[in-house]
Amino acid sequence: MGVLDLLPHCVSGVYFLYHSDFEQWHFGKLSALREAALALKGGYQYYYMGYYIHSCTKMRYKGDYSPQHVLDPETYDWNPLDGKLRALLDKKSYVSMSRERRREEAKPGVADARETTAEASEQEGEDATSDYPLPTAAKGGAAVSGGMSLFDLKVPGLMTADEIEEQLDLGTMPIKIRGQDAEAQDLVSWETSDMRNPRSTKGIIAELVACRPIKNLPESITVSSDASAAQIYQEIAKASKFAIHRLRVTKGSDGSSIPNGADLTVHDTGVRNKSAVDVKDLGPQISWRTVFIVEYLGPLLIHPLMYFGRPYIYGTRAPASDLQKLTLLMCVIHFAKREFETLFVHRFSSATMPIRNVYKNSGYYWIISGLNLAYWTYGPNSPAAGPSNPILTYTGVALFAIGEICNYITHITLKNLRRPGSTDRGIPQGLGFNLVTCPNYMFEAIAWIGVALVNWSLSTVIFIILAVGQMGAWAWKKERRYRREFGDKYKKKRYAILPGIW
Repeated sequence: MGVLDLLPHCVSGVYFLYHSDFEQWHFGKLSALREAALALKGGYQYYYMGYYIHSCTKMRYKGDYSPQHVLDPETYDWNPLDGKLRALLDKKSYVSMSRERRREEAKPGVADARETTAEASEQEGEDATSDYPLPTAAKGGAAVSGGMSLFDLKVPGLMTADEIEEQLDLGTMPIKIRGQDAEAQDLVSWETSDMRNPRSTKGIIAELVACRPIKNLPESITVSSDASAAQIYQEIAKASKFAIHRLRVTKGSDGSSIPNGADLTVHDTGVRNKSAVDVKDLGPQISWRTVFIVEYLGPLLIHPLMYFGRPYIYGTRAPASDLQKLTLLMCVIHFAKREFETLFVHRFSSATMPIRNVYKNSGYYWIISGLNLAYWTYGPNSPAAGPSNPILTYTGVALFAIGEICNYITHITLKNLRRPGSTDRGIPQGLGFNLVTCPNYMFEAIAWIGVALVNWSLSTVIFIILAVGQMGAWAWKKERRYRREFGDKYKKKRYAILPGIW
């Protein structure tokens, strides 16, 4: 007797039973063939053979049919039941191919292989559940009572310490002290506290923030499986009367984020009927486009103001040198181009970011590339105030022009990877993308090296070092994301921003 679920898109084999006297006839295999034929005849898209337990002899026959795919328990991606997956299942009681790929990416390079061979082989034999040393609520609760931080438990739906640092301004969280309003950062021990120490002031507040509830959050919402994932956010925001961009929604099963996008259906996210989702408040948000406009507007205005205000700032009536005029022109062109790209070129994967970023980003651009660079460039004692070296000047102008033009071309390439109004991504191809992960950053560094050759200012060199350091961190983060998101389709890069260097 066979028990089947006939779903809109698939035939799902639930159970099949027969008397053991007929075992020699392999009725399980016959039922699989009959069910597959039913799926074909009925026009179904998929045939699900049910659970697959690799160590169970009565279930291993399912792997004899191909092409056969097994669902990843963490990302809900389908992976072929091939030799690699079978080998892992032979060694481990729990296997997630997405986790294995992340481990593979984290392995050391060839140069370090000899030193870590024993360690790597030891790790390969570990069960994947070793990442969760306290998998049960009882053990986790006892560990927390004993002093373990909630962040070390990796609880699905709980914001991680890194996410709190990136997305929230924890220091400005309002608190009440003896009936008076204050901010967390006003506490004496705030700066010396460690967020990952559950007994520290910052650790206590961070854990409360990570778990804080949203008022009026509904117990459940109803959305169609064919609806866009954005509908989940819309329904939650509507019911809770909460700003949609302040919401962070993750799957209760594995803690992975559900994107707020129109190009992905609810079914595609892995959410099913009666699935649990966790909702967190990200705090006050501001649009990415607004942040970009504000941060670039500072240096775009500061450089002309400092240049034309030379008599008042430096107390000199001497005319500006050709190099100072050229530096002004290059800086204005660069930041005007940035504003143009923000308004007409860039397509952002996220609509908003924490509002504190507008202060952090603007402070960096306004001070380092604005006041710092302008003050030390346009003064009468600046190296740029002297005569130019034609070879260096022409080389600098050429590098600046090449860097800006190529940077713009790569931004157009990245723009065309994403459809208007969507957050989907593709693998970038084109100018520079075969050399490094982020050639747009590489070309921007080249443009600023051109500026440094023109004005010969230490302030420009300092800005370049800081900018390349930050862009390099972003580039490597993007490289890891590309590897995780596209898998074998993506050609791994050895260098993220500077060929042969970093």
